[in-house]
Amino acid sequence: AWDALTPIEETLRFLDDAVSSGKIGYYGFSNYVGWHIAKASEIAKARGYTRPVTLQPQYNLLVRDIELEIVAACQDAGMGLLPWSPLGGGWLTGKYKRDEMPTGATRLGENPNRGGESYAPRNALERTWAIIAVVEEIAKAHGVSMAQVALAWTAAQPAITSVILGARTPEQLADNLGAMKLKLSDDDMARLNEVSAPQPFDYPYGKGGINQRHRKIEGGR
Repeated sequence: AWDALTPIEETLRFLDDAVSSGKIGYYGFSNYVGWHIAKASEIAKARGYTRPVTLQPQYNLLVRDIELEIVAACQDAGMGLLPWSPLGGGWLTGKYKRDEMPTGATRLGENPNRGGESYAPRNALERTWAIIAVVEEIAKAHGVSMAQVALAWTAAQPAITSVILGARTPEQLADNLGAMKLKLSDDDMARLNEVSAPQPFDYPYGKGGINQRHRKIEGGR
């Protein structure tokens, strides 16, 4: 994450030294927002430092907000995207049920108030269950797990170079890797994109902001 206590120039110099000395091959960042990415990349470029090659953001069918600015910032900087939590903390596997508090050896069974994936807030959103329902329908149609559908969708998005898996068991890992063989149809992708579309505020990323950015001088010029 962005270090507000250390000048980014110092961080970039250290990372450049680490690459130059062979201690690391490449480096990237995690949980940066758009201006963090732009600033770090441009300072590295201006000073002749090795530039960052990747960003690790949260990204899945339930959380698509990086599409509003972060994806474009990474593409502009020539950085790939390596998402964490592609299964939404287990939500997209179908293991959690509406109005049933999680139990057992699951992330939320151990701690139902686990940050952004906490049970109560997501359970209360109709959008959550609409997304899960479509993932389940597509999984049944292909004869695969819901996890494979969610992972295949994420891997197919622009600028995604790979995804970070969080399997707990060899069986889960084998199932997750099966997503590499799954080819979602255009209709599958359209359904998933529609039901999970980001819902930004009107400005600056919603319709109001889009309209403002595309304003023309009166007369059409």
